[in-house]
Amino acid sequence: MAHLSSGASSIIYATQYRDSGSKAFPAGIVARKSKFEMRPLWDSGINHRISKHQLSTWTIAGVKKKESVNNIVTKLKGVGEKSMSTNAPQSKYDVFVSFRGKDIRDGFLGHLVKAFRQKKINVFVDNIIKRGDEIKHSLVEAIEGSLISLVIFSKNYSSSHWCLDELVKIIECKKDRGQIIIPVFYGVRSKIVLDELEKKDNFSKVEDWKLALKKSTDVAGIRLSEFRNDAELLEEITNVVLMRLKMLSKHPVNSKGLIGIDKSIAHLNSLLKKESQKVRVIGIWGMPGIGKTTIAEEIFNQNRSEYDGCCFLAKVSEKLKLHGIESLKETLFTKILAEDVKIDTPNRLSSDIERRIGRMKVLIILDDVKDEDQLEMLFETLDWFQSDSRIILTARDKQVLFDNEVDDDDRYEVGVLDSSDALALFNLNAFKQSHLETEFDEISKRVVNYAKGNPLVLKVLAHMLRGKNKEVWESQLDKLKRLPVKKVHDVVKLSYDDLDRLEKKYFLDIACFFNGLSLKVDYMKLLLKDCEGDNSVAVGIERLKDKALITISEDNVISMHDILQEMGREVVRQESSEYPNKRSRLWDHDEICDVLKNDKGTDAIRSICLNLSAIRKLKLSPDVFAKMTNLKFLDFYGGYNHDCLDLLPQGLQPFPTDLRYLHWVHYPLESLPKKFSAEKLVILDLSYSLVEKLWCGVQDLINLKEVTLSFSEDLKELPDFSKAINLKVLNIQRCYMLTSVHPSIFSLDKLENIVELDLSRCPINALPSSFGCQSKLETLVLRGTQIESIPSSIKDLTRLRKLDISDCSELLALPELPSSLETLLVDCVSLKSVFFPSTVAEQLKENKKRIEFWNCFKLDERSLINIGLNLQINLMEFAYQHLSTLEHDKVESYVDYKDILDSYQAVYVYPGSSVPEWLEYKTTKNDMIVDLSPPHLSPLLGFVFCFILAEDSKYCDIMEFNISTFDGEGDGEKDGVDIYMYRTCCYTELDHVCMIYDQPCSHYLTSIAKSQTQVKIKVTARTIGNKFRERTEVKLKGFGISPISHTIYDNFVEQMELFDRINKWKRTVLLSIILCISLLQLKMKTKMKMKKLI
Repeated sequence: MAHLSSGASSIIYATQYRDSGSKAFPAGIVARKSKFEMRPLWDSGINHRISKHQLSTWTIAGVKKKESVNNIVTKLKGVGEKSMSTNAPQSKYDVFVSFRGKDIRDGFLGHLVKAFRQKKINVFVDNIIKRGDEIKHSLVEAIEGSLISLVIFSKNYSSSHWCLDELVKIIECKKDRGQIIIPVFYGVRSKIVLDELEKKDNFSKVEDWKLALKKSTDVAGIRLSEFRNDAELLEEITNVVLMRLKMLSKHPVNSKGLIGIDKSIAHLNSLLKKESQKVRVIGIWGMPGIGKTTIAEEIFNQNRSEYDGCCFLAKVSEKLKLHGIESLKETLFTKILAEDVKIDTPNRLSSDIERRIGRMKVLIILDDVKDEDQLEMLFETLDWFQSDSRIILTARDKQVLFDNEVDDDDRYEVGVLDSSDALALFNLNAFKQSHLETEFDEISKRVVNYAKGNPLVLKVLAHMLRGKNKEVWESQLDKLKRLPVKKVHDVVKLSYDDLDRLEKKYFLDIACFFNGLSLKVDYMKLLLKDCEGDNSVAVGIERLKDKALITISEDNVISMHDILQEMGREVVRQESSEYPNKRSRLWDHDEICDVLKNDKGTDAIRSICLNLSAIRKLKLSPDVFAKMTNLKFLDFYGGYNHDCLDLLPQGLQPFPTDLRYLHWVHYPLESLPKKFSAEKLVILDLSYSLVEKLWCGVQDLINLKEVTLSFSEDLKELPDFSKAINLKVLNIQRCYMLTSVHPSIFSLDKLENIVELDLSRCPINALPSSFGCQSKLETLVLRGTQIESIPSSIKDLTRLRKLDISDCSELLALPELPSSLETLLVDCVSLKSVFFPSTVAEQLKENKKRIEFWNCFKLDERSLINIGLNLQINLMEFAYQHLSTLEHDKVESYVDYKDILDSYQAVYVYPGSSVPEWLEYKTTKNDMIVDLSPPHLSPLLGFVFCFILAEDSKYCDIMEFNISTFDGEGDGEKDGVDIYMYRTCCYTELDHVCMIYDQPCSHYLTSIAKSQTQVKIKVTARTIGNKFRERTEVKLKGFGISPISHTIYDNFVEQMELFDRINKWKRTVLLSIILCISLLQLKMKTKMKMKKLI
């Protein structure tokens, strides 16, 4: 008999009645039928039912009587669950009975064994009456070889050393093998059994016995509190055992090889368990090969035993197409009812079937559903089933779930595996082990990187490479860069084949050109639309998203899985396998060079994407793009290559008029072609170009969203952007030759939609006073400009999130900034004063995460005090906001230090050489003891750090602070966690105070605080430069740390509010005094005038 993947223990309580000792049992007692209505417990294949009268005697600890069978069964199954693998030894017995012979051997035990054997239950009972002090080896084998242990506790059970040793072994098997325990209390309650054992205090095994007895009697299972006689008790025991055996027989599952799906399983199981007034329909969706079916199968195998009937229908759409709806329905209801079912009319069920399934709680999984009406075709109404039934759909298309009325909360998208799980899955399939340290380790990681977390791709590649030598692996990896694996291609292309013509076009544009460019949805709508008023792009993008062919991030950036990109490119290759110039999209460097160099352009070409760093001695004719009348997207990207500047020795004829995306790094001409039309242009990027001006006159730039001319050092003038009313991004940093910035840049009525403006090192020395009216501006970079002042109206930029005024050597004062600001970068040696909101209440509304005042040594004392208060408020607020996530996050989940800096870290830097007084722990050394006992001890603790940085003349990109800990005695240093901080200022002249709240580090220390009341914390600081290649350890001048908890934060806010009230009172008193003095002065002046008149 196969083992169960999850077991359970149940307790049956019985009160021994006067007639229970009777040796005479009515014939056929075990098969006795109740006069009450009975319904299936697990499925229709079980002939043994439980009557309503019997149910009324069932009591679950803490739960009212008369619970439904299903609730009882659910609780029964949930108790003592433990995974049992099919790899476990084959069971020899169904049930092992543990009992005290002299209490029950006569009568009850005999009838119990007889009842078991009538039901074909293979039972082991030790009939040897005389026992010694140790249980025999044969009994140990019998216990280990049984699926269920039935432990019958009686009055003298705990007085038998033999019984107690059996019980210890049974508990051991439950723990190690997932064996099911069903305790039965025969005329005795658990307290009496335990009290009897308490008298035995002179045996070495007593503690083991107590533990085993407690574990077996504390199980939260079924209690049968009263029976009219032993016959009813026997029937219940038999039924419960049959239930458990039926559950076991339904689980021939081997979960070996399932890696990285635990979170998905847990989430979906929670959806299954949610109470509902109607049949709950749950949807699982995701890209092809992502593991939808695998997860659904595991969910099915884990939960099927909790339902009266169940069915897993694989490949529903395919079977519906091949065999028709009648055949599919017959299969479905045959599995649910566990008997042959014939469907005569496809749209109706017989009244008998409807009646029977109407009493059933069912679990149905429909795999690979494609159409909205397939669920309706199978079920005329979901009311056929009980409300606690569950139906799970898997689909590649999210829209299918929507069409089948799956609620938002019940839709689950399967994501890719993380890198560690992906590597484990690949190694398991390639080497038969999940962890590997061999010569293949590095190349395995490269294969995993190619698969990008897709389980199907990982498995296909693993089987393809298994047993091959390293040379073959390298060859296959090289081939993968050019051609996708056919099996993978065929599977992922299924979703593409379901698209309509326009949706396929959008998919191929993204796959062959836009993937990786981090473009937002609103940009893509403009780039892909065919004409004004074309709304099909929005619908198409949503369709691609619903079919998991693209992903859209929280900030609306579109991206595509690499495997899907490769599939899309293969589709384009098949347009013309031998002639690339006849394809719609080009991206291969060699093919593009051949087309351009030999003037093979055609009107079929829609996009070109060329890496310039790979070209050698390529010369293009002026009319190279003339024949490409349908060219819409052109991207010449890559690092500097001298040959880039010789691409167009004879100039360039106009681009096609429908060009929408133009990115040409190192553009080699002084201007764009004379008749260049920018009407359709959405994005223009000529970074590092030789351009001196873009075009002459005023162009209609209605579609233009983004202009980047950064590092175009020869640029002398900007065009009039007054008609670029939809312009969002303008980047002209380091355009040193610009003599002025066109007035249209600061014209509110012209460029009211600007979101990002980068004027770094441009020739400006002031912003207009009306600049605060640029209401949509989010990022303003004035780095390295000669700006002397910032208008006070900047406070009105309510969406401004980042302000960079580093290296503004003429700036003297910084006015109050908007509360929306998150990042402020200042490196101004001339800065003297900084202004903040006047009240703490206003500052508590701020959201500052990164505030840096580097080399601002002329700041007055008042500004420094205000900076200190503002940093305390913002760091405390940031820490408080992140406390709730500490128990959910894991240190290893913060995989990218850039991600940490953006989302999980708050930094404040200002000139100074001492740790702020409000930090609880401070030292001039690199380590100290921190007390984590009450009142600090809290389930959730955050930590604010302070590092005093000495002046540093060396170039530095990043600061690294390694935080490690020791145990309470200061011995045994543990692996620590690193805190990274970007340095916007490469050099510092004097000391600086650096305050940081770092979420991964707080998680690390919080986990330690759970087991230690004192911890020694050590910091090691390093500077990192030259792209992480140079690391230099530096000595800190000071180190501080302060724990943050909800209580500490609440106390801090109360203090700040009191501070506000006192200040308000002071201002009121001061104003009153000033008013009184003014009145006195006025009175004195009046008297003087009166005297003069007299």
